[in-house]
Amino acid sequence: MNTEKQLLKFSVYGALLSALLAVVWGIVENSKIILFDGIYSLISVGLSMISLITASFMARQDFDRFPYGKEMIEPIIILGKFLVITILCLFALFSGISTLLSGGQEVNAGSGLIYAFIATLSCYAVHLVLKKKQKTIPSGLIDAESQQWLMDTFLSLAVLVGFLLSIGLGYTKYSHLMPYMDPLMVIVVSGYFLKVPITNMGLQIREVLDMKADDKYLDLCQEIVADIEKEYQFIESFLRVSKSGPKLFIEIDFVVSPEGWQPTLAEQDNIREEIMSKMKPISLKKWLNVAFTNDRKWAV
Repeated sequence: MNTEKQLLKFSVYGALLSALLAVVWGIVENSKIILFDGIYSLISVGLSMISLITASFMARQDFDRFPYGKEMIEPIIILGKFLVITILCLFALFSGISTLLSGGQEVNAGSGLIYAFIATLSCYAVHLVLKKKQKTIPSGLIDAESQQWLMDTFLSLAVLVGFLLSIGLGYTKYSHLMPYMDPLMVIVVSGYFLKVPITNMGLQIREVLDMKADDKYLDLCQEIVADIEKEYQFIESFLRVSKSGPKLFIEIDFVVSPEGWQPTLAEQDNIREEIMSKMKPISLKKWLNVAFTNDRKWAV
């Protein structure tokens, strides 16, 4: 598995198996938390399929319709994925509260414990595979899938802890509280995980709106531009950096003194090569545009 599409297919198959296991187990054992895990996994299958289709679409060149590339599609798709997860968490939260207020429900804690153990190990294994591969195949879609599986891992782990507590309650004088454990787990887990999709939606909105890139990219670009400005004694420079999916858009304008050294076309290209070479530590695709002018109004 060394391509983005293969990794996304791997995620789809893993999510499908996980969903079928959880839905069947949740229905048989009448457990809302297991069923919530299964529905989350089912939705993950659909979201992963969308990611797979997106990756295939983005891989096809279409300069006539997309002269700046298709990278903007990626943050839009990821934004949609996390929006769906947010809605799911809210639905589960209100469902858990409703069940809790109506007196809870009886659940086979022993069977639930076995499910939670299997689900936690399998989800974390898929997350580790995607996380490891993502280091060699930088992709926002793969990163989103990895985070999705990590959320499912913690969800399953929370279920595991909840069923352990439920079993423990059975051996105490508080055994009458056992029916409340299942809806309580739903409330705690769904409420806690709301922050993950909401935080990620904020990041994707920044990319869709073409806002400035993260400091880890911006700081390096600023350092490089400052060095070039000093080296060639330009009057000043203007830098604009934004990120869109796997591509970093970098626009640099140098204001050249009318009385000073005027770079020829060949010398301008050499400066561009120098800048691009210094940006090698940035693993993203780079769209670099470097302009030179004697009039500051064309740079502002």
